[in-house]
Amino acid sequence: MIRIFEILVALLIVFVLAVVVGIMLPSHGHVERVVEVSSPVRQVYDTLNTFRRFPQWSTLRGVDPQAQFKVDGPDFGPGSKVSWNSSNPRLGNGDYEITKSEQDSRIEMAVNNAWTGKDKKFTIQLDPSANGKTLKIRWAFDADYGWDLMARYGGLYIYGDPAQTIQSDLNNVAAMLAGFPNTDYKDQEITLADVESRPVLLVATKAKRSLDEVAEATDAALAQIEDAMKKAGLTAAGPRMTITTNWGDEDYSFSIAVPVDKASFTIDKHDLTLDAPAPKASRTDSDDESADGEEKTLNPGDRDDHGLIVVEGNVRGALWYQGKALVSEYTGSPAMLPLLRLNLKAYAETHGYRYAEAGLTRFWDEITSAPDAPADEESFKVYLPIQH
Repeated sequence: MIRIFEILVALLIVFVLAVVVGIMLPSHGHVERVVEVSSPVRQVYDTLNTFRRFPQWSTLRGVDPQAQFKVDGPDFGPGSKVSWNSSNPRLGNGDYEITKSEQDSRIEMAVNNAWTGKDKKFTIQLDPSANGKTLKIRWAFDADYGWDLMARYGGLYIYGDPAQTIQSDLNNVAAMLAGFPNTDYKDQEITLADVESRPVLLVATKAKRSLDEVAEATDAALAQIEDAMKKAGLTAAGPRMTITTNWGDEDYSFSIAVPVDKASFTIDKHDLTLDAPAPKASRTDSDDESADGEEKTLNPGDRDDHGLIVVEGNVRGALWYQGKALVSEYTGSPAMLPLLRLNLKAYAETHGYRYAEAGLTRFWDEITSAPDAPADEESFKVYLPIQH
């Protein structure tokens, strides 16, 4: 009987000590991790102010590759939310929601998961260096334990899973940012627009990367298009377009296009109706050759290797892109257009928009200024088609 009494007293002492220690433990948990990147602050802010790319940088995908993710609310900023469902007990079910955003400075997220505590949240602080060349991303996790002594004991493990998850997420974000074009688009206004399909005549060409040679190639292509338009009784129905195929180290491959007023017309007694390009599903070298081995002659109405309809000579026709596109307007020297295109690519990356620089989804520019505008005062619209 005395032995039992001693055991009970010992247990009581242990319990009292546990309560006393629990009361002395912090009622609030805080952990913070930092990573330094060389990306512009706007790129980092835009990447983390949305969950559109969450599955790519989140550690949760590595915990359970079969987890189901769902993004709700606005695409960006407060109200944007990602939730997940997983049969893995380490991950379980949960969600993050952006509750506050301060431009290029701070993002706060409410955290609802299995981690210990209440009123859990992430705070992401962006601290540019004095020289502006690097940026520190400070990612903190906070949780309140109140008088829940078990939660206070659980808070002793805050340097375990919460800290490890934050560090892994930071590393993944840094690696993803390193793959984006390192260009700062914060001073460039970029909007998401709906683009309507329209018939165009175009000529593919190539020139050295100099304004004079590009202008010379443009004029030559434009002359061919205008000649075909005259023969077909067509008139221009929009600004001239420059469609980028490849911006190489030395050469620039592109097409000059002119929107026209009709998709159906007759040229050299051939009735043509323009439609969307239909590239061949598969082709061999013999597709371009006749039976005697010579290169095939394409006639009006035939399709070339890119699925464009042959109008005459080098002139092709098609119904151009319809759908969502990132758009930016610019006035100045055309020498700046490659940078604007690069900025659109970086913007698409940070905002989680998919793009494919091929076919109808290539970059194109429209010249919107008067023909007699000085070379350094021309106005342009730059388009990047995206999958929204």
